[in-house]
Formats: sequence, C-alpha cells, structure tokens
Amino acid sequence: MEWKFLTRIPLKAGIYARETYFREGWSAMSETFGDEALSVLHRSALLLIKPDGLVAGKASPILHLLERDGFSIVAAEPVVLSRLHWRELWRYQLTSATLDRLAINDLVLPGEHLLLLLRDSRPSKVPATVRLSGLKGPSDVSRQQPESWRRILAQPNRVLSFFHVADEPADLVRELALFLEADALRRACAALQGEAVPDDQRRRLAQIAAETGRAPRVLDGVMALARADDALRNVDADVRLKDATAAVGEGLNSMRRGEKIEWRVFARHLVAAGIVLDKWDLATLGASYIIYDEPGYPKQIEAVPQERWADEA
Repeated sequence: MEWKFLTRIPLKAGIYARETYFREGWSAMSETFGDEALSVLHRSALLLIKPDGLVAGKASPILHLLERDGFSIVAAEPVVLSRLHWRELWRYQLTSATLDRLAINDLVLPGEHLLLLLRDSRPSKVPATVRLSGLKGPSDVSRQQPESWRRILAQPNRVLSFFHVADEPADLVRELALFLEADALRRACAALQGEAVPDDQRRRLAQIAAETGRAPRVLDGVMALARADDALRNVDADVRLKDATAAVGEGLNSMRRGEKIEWRVFARHLVAAGIVLDKWDLATLGASYIIYDEPGYPKQIEAVPQERWADEA
C-alpha cells in the first residue's frame, strides 16, 4: 500500500495499518475499484453534518458552500451515531479531552447526522479531502480566517462545530467503515463512481435542508445563560434543595463573569435542585464555559498542515 497517497502523518499510517475500521474500509474500496482505488480516493471527500448543525439550520448553508467551492454530492445518507460511534470517530483526538468536554459531547453527538459523499470537480494536486479540510478552517474560533467555512457559518466554539470532514484520504476510508455496515459500505463505495446523488437521496436532502431551516436554533452561550437564570428563579423553593440551588446560582455567576467551570459538578447540582434545562441550552452552556483539553496531554494524532500536502504533491 502506498501510504503517501493516503496520509502525510507517519504515525497515522502506522496506527491505521492495523486499525479495524480502516482495514475494512480499504478492503471495500479495493474490491470496488481495484487499481483505481487511490485515484477515486484522490477526488472524493466526506462531510458529516452534526446534530448541532442540523438543529441550528446549517444544512442549507453547507450545501451552498459545497456547490460554491466545487464539490458535487454523489450520496447522502442519514446516519445515527451512538456514544460509542462518536468516541471511535475521534478516538485519536480525544487523548487530550477533559472529562467535562466528553460529557458535553455526550449531549451533542448521539443521534442523527447527515453523511455526504462528495466529488471534487476542480482538479488539484492535493486530494479532495485535504482541499475540503483547508476550506473548513481550524476548530479554534480565534484562528479562523474570514473566508473559512467555520467563520462563515458562525461556529460558536470547538464543540459546537456544526460539521465534520475527513481530513485525508486515509480518514475517509476509515470513517466510511465506522459509519456504515457492510452492505451500506459497499453501496457508498460504488456511489463514489456516480455522477450525482440519486433522485431519492436528492429529495431527502432537500427535505432535510428545508425542515432544519424553518426554525433554526441559535446556539448562543449568553442566551442559554439567560434562560438558565430564568429556570433557577422559577424553581420551587424547598429548604431541602437550598444547597443545590445555591451551587447552581454560584455556577451561573461564574459563567456570567466569563469564568470556566467544572461542568460535571454543575450538571449534578442542576439535577439535585430539580432544574431541567432544554438539551441545547444545556449543551451550549457547557460548550461555552468549560476547559476543553487537559494541559500537557497532546492529541495522539494532530491534524496535518495543509502546506505539507501541497509541498509534497
């Protein structure tokens, strides 16, 4: 296998060579395309619209960005991710995640996602996955350029990122096998040879975009904090719960001052006080006011610099 066409990260090549999902995905690609597998992968990409992207009405803007920047959709499938799925997807990036970040992800990520398989219509020396990853921009909001997709879509923070893309061809291979069972995986591989998304999938895609765009949810930490304040004021007074309600109030005051909080402790106080927040307010609060990564614990696999592909293409 010529790994230089699949990844520019030696560590990733070493891990994926014996990684179950990658091996299954590569087997399906090889069986479908034979010697053309690398060529097909070069012009193919994968994008996953996450539940936060769907609820925030970002499906239609993402479809517009894809068309604007030369990506055609060859397959579109709803996929449901469990807690185990999303942890497998980001297994090598979660090395550094705090337990608070994992808890917020458990609110945001389980559920229905929209999986898009793409073809790059603009010839490039770098793979379609790499070009799309460059257009996406970094997850750190402070480092995003005005033209990056994440800035255009007004991504609130690193957790509520609206969508995910496979960063390199090796990731596309692995993620297809992670998301799809054997029959669906073979159909997805075959779709990469198609010219356009089938009519039934196109209609479903249009329906999803229309439905999520009707009443989009604004995922804003300040607005979520205001609604949490209202919920605290309206909680039934009960002397038995005064310690928990006081702790909730202290946590909200810390957030109001812009301070980071211990999220799992705060969430336990909410439950103890009998305060029930809307799922997306709860997730938005957490994503806005937690520490994301443990200091001194780097990711097992970092993202590859875009220029590395361009320089070595």
